[in-house]
Formats: sequence, structure tokens, C-alpha cells
Amino acid sequence: MIVDHQELARFIRDALTTKGARAADAGVVADGLVWANLRGVDGHGVSRLPSYLDMIDRREIDPRAQPRLLHDRAATFVLDGGRGFGPVAMMQAIVLAADRARAAGTCFGLVRETTHTGAIGRYAQCMAERGCVALIVGAGPAFVAYHGARVASLGTSPIAIAVPSGNGPIVLDMATSAISNGKILQALATGTQLPSGAVLTEAGTPTTDPAEAKTLLPLGGPKGSGLALMFEVLASVLAAAPIQALALGPQKRRTFAQNSAILAVDIANFRPLAEFVRDVDTLAAWLKALPRQEGFDEILMPGERASRTEIVRRRSGIPIAEKLWQQLAAVAKTAGIKMPDLRRQQA
Repeated sequence: MIVDHQELARFIRDALTTKGARAADAGVVADGLVWANLRGVDGHGVSRLPSYLDMIDRREIDPRAQPRLLHDRAATFVLDGGRGFGPVAMMQAIVLAADRARAAGTCFGLVRETTHTGAIGRYAQCMAERGCVALIVGAGPAFVAYHGARVASLGTSPIAIAVPSGNGPIVLDMATSAISNGKILQALATGTQLPSGAVLTEAGTPTTDPAEAKTLLPLGGPKGSGLALMFEVLASVLAAAPIQALALGPQKRRTFAQNSAILAVDIANFRPLAEFVRDVDTLAAWLKALPRQEGFDEILMPGERASRTEIVRRRSGIPIAEKLWQQLAAVAKTAGIKMPDLRRQQA
């Protein structure tokens, strides 16, 4: 099924407002999910909507929560999400971080006690568009085995770094697990297999079947799990909102929670922005002109493939797998809302 991105955003907004979300907050969440779909990161797109609605029903997400500042200084802050929508707290935080970096040169902020934040590359890109170097790390529920363990003990712990360039921000957005949890959801929706060496079954044995996937493996073994450990310390322990210790310890906490650490650097505080962009473009041009290995048609910068996908999908529409379409139809029926219109050529 092919749908226009604006129709998809409308459907998400409608579904969330029927659950009590403010219109503005529903719009922020919808924009984030559609941003992921536009860029081909479908595991963080509208496929997340049914789980968000279930979390509201289970009272794991408070759809009326408003983020509040717990710590507020010139170049640092702690923003508490109040168990509300992750994208709402994160968008508020990146505006704070960019504005304060512009005044102080740099800003370090922590966002704690949110629910699912979505693709963090979106927030890094927004800060780069404001003339900042952006670095964001995330911590969340245990989906990944620490190196050598066979049970989940760390989050997928993503990192996003973005810088301005003449062709739009260069955005690195990656999990520290071999694949993201969204890839499993996407594989289930499309009926495809997972790459080998990426997941374990509940018994701790390797598998490529998304239906049997229980625990993700870290990217690069000890390197990925080491990064994930440090992200938990930086984003969670520093914010006085630990996740893994409470999940692994006697409390056995299972409540879904995410935290993020955000560093914004105002480029103009160090050198003229235009000169920085020029030098980034020069470096990218030299890298793209390097001799290529056999089998490579082109050398790409981080996020370049996703940017091209966005251009195509804005024009041609977003593909929705049949299984996910059926799930969205069930959401529409329960909520009493209109399904997204199909693109004209499919109507």
C-alpha cells in the first residue's frame, strides 16, 4: 500500500488525539514517525503507532504529560518527560540545547523519564539545521545482551551525530546493537529474515527468524556493549534515572523508559559557520572521489541514502506492508477514524 506522507501524519494525529493527546503533541509525534518512514527507517515509523496506543491503554504513556525542567542553568539542563511522549520532550530539549549553545558556546542537557523517543537522528538533524554540531546518545529498556551474556541486559543505545553541510546536514544515526529493535518489527511486518549474528532466541541460541528473536547482540561484540554501558551511565545514571540496574536487580522493573544525553556546540562560537560548511563539503568531496572497492558504485556520506529516499517518498508516497496495513485498519476501526487515503494510482 502506498500512502502520501501528509495523509499518514493525519492518521497518526487522529489516532493519538482519540487517546487523549493534545493536538500539538500528537502532531510532534506524527511528524517524528513520518520522518522515519520518509527516510526509509520504517522500523521507527508508523509501525510504532499500535504499540504507542497499547502503552497509553496500559498507562505506560501519559498522553497529557508536559515536560518540566528539574535543573536549569546557562549551559546545562535536565528535562523530565513525566512518562509522556518521547518526541515531545526531545523536541523541546533540542530547542533548549541549540538556543543555550548559541548563548554560551556549548550546552549539555539530559532528558529523563520519557517513553519511546523514536529515531534520534531527527533531533540531531534539527540541531544541525540551527547551526550546531549535535551529539545525542540514548539509553532504554534491555533488548541487547552484554558481550558474553545470553540475556538482554542493555538498551539498543543509539548515537546520533549531525553537522551542517552545503547539501543539508550530514547525519550519523546508529544503534550500538548489531541491528535495531525496529528492524525486527519491520522483518515481522514484511516476512523477511534477519541477518545472521544479530539476535538470539529465548534459549540464547542464534537465529535469523524474527518470530524467534528475543535478544539482540551488540555491534562489534565488546565494543558495542561497552558503548551501550557508557551511554546508560551518561544518559541515565547521571540524570538520576537508572534503567538497567533497576531492571537487572531485585526490583526487576519492566516499565518502559528512555533517557537521552544531548550535546550541542554552536559552530559560530568557534569559527564562521560558512567556513565550517565549506571545509565539511571539501572533506566530503574528497572522500566521495576516492578509488572504490569492487562492488561499490558510489561512496556515500552518513545519512545520504536516507536523504535520497526522503526525496523519492515525498514525491511517490510511503510504502506500507500488508500486515501493518491490517494493524492500522484495526486501529482505525477501534478509534473510529478514517484510514489514510491510498495514492491515486492504487485507489
